[in-house]
This record gives sequence, C-alpha cells and structure tokens, in this order.
Amino acid sequence: MTDPIPSRRARLLRLFAAGLAGAMLAGCASLAPKTPEDAVRERAQARWDALLAGKFDEAYAYLSPGSRAVVSPQRFRSSIGAAAAWKSAKVHSVTCAQADRCKVTMLVSYAPMVRAREIGTIETSIDETWLLDQGQWWLPQGL
Repeated sequence: MTDPIPSRRARLLRLFAAGLAGAMLAGCASLAPKTPEDAVRERAQARWDALLAGKFDEAYAYLSPGSRAVVSPQRFRSSIGAAAAWKSAKVHSVTCAQADRCKVTMLVSYAPMVRAREIGTIETSIDETWLLDQGQWWLPQGL
C-alpha cells in the first residue's frame, strides 16, 4: 500500500508552483510599457477625479510646468467657478496623432446652478490636449 502523504505533498507543491508562476506572469504583464494613449487616459481621468473630489491642488499638479509658472493655484481654483456642480467625468477617447500630443475627449455630467439651486443634469463632451514634456504628460492651461 502506498503512503498518501507524499502524493498529497506533491499535489500541494504543484499547486503552490502553479500559483507562483501565475503571480510572476501577472507581475511581468504589469511591467509592460504603457502606450501613450494608456498613460494619457490614466492622467486625464485622475485629474478629473481630483476635480470631482474637490482636490484642486491635486488637479492643479496635472497642469504643465509652463502653465503652473504663470497660473497660481488660487487663479486655477477660481477659474473652475461655482456656476455648476460637477457630477461625473469619464475618458471617452484618446487619440495621439503625434508622439508628443494627444487629444482626450471627456464625457462630463454637471448640474448648472441657478440661484444656488441645481436645475437638472447636462451631459457634454470636453476636448483636452495633453502634451509630452520631459517624459511626462501634462495639460497646458488654455489648450
């Protein structure tokens, strides 16, 4: 009669090895370089997520270095205004026709404020142009 212990150990060892191999493959996949479209999509969404959460300093950090040199955080905050309440924002598309320039189309929902009351939700698209500078994607103010 054979001992079931070694076969049980062998199965556990094989199961452990398979799990370890899967984890290693997943880790390698996450190290794959991002496409410009993926990088810009991630940064554009993160910027809008910060705006929606009222984290204006975080959103300001996505402006290009040149824009931050001429636009103060206070001026940036006041440019957002209070005439509407942002509800949601989602990247709809990213197109990089040039290696250092991408167009992002955001789908945005907001509620205009009239006499401090919301009057319903409006959905629209907003186009943004993101530029690559010194290895990072930035949103220039006004483009």
